[in-house]
Amino acid sequence: MNPLRRLTSAAVCILTVTALCLGTPALATAQAPTPTSDPKPVLPQKEAQRRALHEAARLGDHSYYDADKVDADGHSSQSLSRLATTLAFPATPPQPDTDDCLSANDAERKEGRTYNRLLWCQKIEYRARYQTVDTSGNVRYWGTNAIRWNMVAMGSNTQRAIRIFWRPEAGSVRYLDWTDPTVVPSTLPFAVRPECAQGSSYCSTSGSAATNSWAGWNTTTGWSAWDVQGPALANDSSREKITTFDWHLTTDATTPRFPLGGGKTLDLPFRCDSADYFSRFGQSFDRACVFTTVIPHLQYRLSSPKHGAVARHIYDAQLSPDTSYPAEGHRKVIPGRWTNDPDDPALHRVEGSGTIAKANETWKDYACNRNGPYNAVTGLPPRTPQQEADKWQCDEYPFHATAEGASSGTWDFSVRWVPPSQNASAGGSLISYFFDDRILFVNDPFWVQINP
Repeated sequence: MNPLRRLTSAAVCILTVTALCLGTPALATAQAPTPTSDPKPVLPQKEAQRRALHEAARLGDHSYYDADKVDADGHSSQSLSRLATTLAFPATPPQPDTDDCLSANDAERKEGRTYNRLLWCQKIEYRARYQTVDTSGNVRYWGTNAIRWNMVAMGSNTQRAIRIFWRPEAGSVRYLDWTDPTVVPSTLPFAVRPECAQGSSYCSTSGSAATNSWAGWNTTTGWSAWDVQGPALANDSSREKITTFDWHLTTDATTPRFPLGGGKTLDLPFRCDSADYFSRFGQSFDRACVFTTVIPHLQYRLSSPKHGAVARHIYDAQLSPDTSYPAEGHRKVIPGRWTNDPDDPALHRVEGSGTIAKANETWKDYACNRNGPYNAVTGLPPRTPQQEADKWQCDEYPFHATAEGASSGTWDFSVRWVPPSQNASAGGSLISYFFDDRILFVNDPFWVQINP
């Protein structure tokens, strides 16, 4: 693609740097960015979640968790799984995920791209427009400095914090419309620093502003990094201690000649929790911060040799519930299919050995064994002789570890015989998905998508 065409197609952020009166131009070290507005109020968790999901649907940002990439031992080859088990923040953005994220056109939106629950990125041009205002109110425009930057935010499954990485694209600084020889635009300062939108009483940012002249930034290749911490509220006695915040990048291009100015990027939401029920291969992951502007959904494939029969069961249950067993005396409604509408019925995780999951297992067995409220007509037909010999198992959807499972008084369910290896593979992928996408008990809606 022509680089000029690519540049004009990207979102451009503009900061106006204004002076109140004319005077002798002067150069100064860049000042640390200051808050550009009053602290943002903390939204109730459910409202913050609703807004984030609708924004994710509008932008088309999904988690893209593919069950076919989960090995039999529970390890996954996909990027989300690798990020989820990172014990500490790296000094530079994780690869190859960062390059993959930044290579997409969506990264050039003003909202950036939420790659998954643990990675966000942006590749954008930013412009600082310099002008002055004399004592009579007359505005004089002096010129504009432009810079392209890459920004990456990384979540964590071991800390109540996210890490923000920022760097300019070397050679991207441009000086536009400058004609007055008394101002050397390349020597003017420019500073950046992330900030918690809710203010330091709720969340805080480590480190000072990254400052340099425009000429200095034009040759910079290293990353600047900061951590945004989201501690639990002191009076929160809940198990998960969920808190929701927003962060943005603040900018400052002010000097004594241009003393007013300072901007920020869009607010981007994240959620922190202290859920104590996440572990992976003997390692506990009891603190986390994840990005919420992404649709959490699990994907199975009909063509998969690992779980194709289970995928077909889910597909049929979602699209043709009335053809599924157990037969009911009403139109069956089975939730969990992703349709790009976060208001559509979702699934919600429950504890796998808890009361709801055990009740789901009981009702599944009723349908599979044709007893309890079901009989030879309404229950699942017995296995064929070959299925009996191969020890096929009774699969259920919605999953037994969901509030919408077989015992739900609101939703219907489906059961079907499937090969035991495929049942185990699909179940193992579900457990891995819960961990990698940080699906909390009851709180987090998620959906299931069946691909060809």
